[in-house]
Amino acid sequence: MKKLAALLATSVLFVSMTVSAAGSPSAAVVASKAPAASSSAPTYVSEGFANAAQAQAAAERGMDAGEYYNNAITSTPGVADAVPMGQGGKILINGVPTNLTASLAKVNKAMAESAMGQAAALGGKLLNVVNVTFPGANYSVATVNFYVKGLANGVKVAARQYVNGAWIEVEVVESRADHVVLNLKGNGPVAFVALP
Repeated sequence: MKKLAALLATSVLFVSMTVSAAGSPSAAVVASKAPAASSSAPTYVSEGFANAAQAQAAAERGMDAGEYYNNAITSTPGVADAVPMGQGGKILINGVPTNLTASLAKVNKAMAESAMGQAAALGGKLLNVVNVTFPGANYSVATVNFYVKGLANGVKVAARQYVNGAWIEVEVVESRADHVVLNLKGNGPVAFVALP
């Protein structure tokens, strides 16, 4: 019986004890102490890029998001009324169809001014000048179909490529509505000139 009375007394004491704990802060207090989340998206997102790496790659080529994702050049520094250009079809390497894509990039203003000089020397109008590279391709001739927005059928086009400090003539395989097909022998800036 003494054991039962002792056990009962202990139980009563245990149950009657008040547990003292620090009060729980409200959600508002926790939120006010948490680091503030940025309310704006990263800059690359507001510029239209999926991630920072793609934004950096585009910046290295002088392109905005639309140009980068479409592999196109819509404007060129120093070229008034530049015609938007892109790569418009399959590339032939040494006469063999491939799945390669030429990478386009903007040229700087000095290169654009040099290309305008070439157009003037030919008596024509510079449509645009773009830097063309074929990453990883080994070739002697690359036949490239360029999309040239708004080029009318029957317009005669000349092309020049800047190689080792000089503009050299590039073979124009075909010029048709919205397209100019060139045979390129290397990487570098290519000027497209509409002739009279």
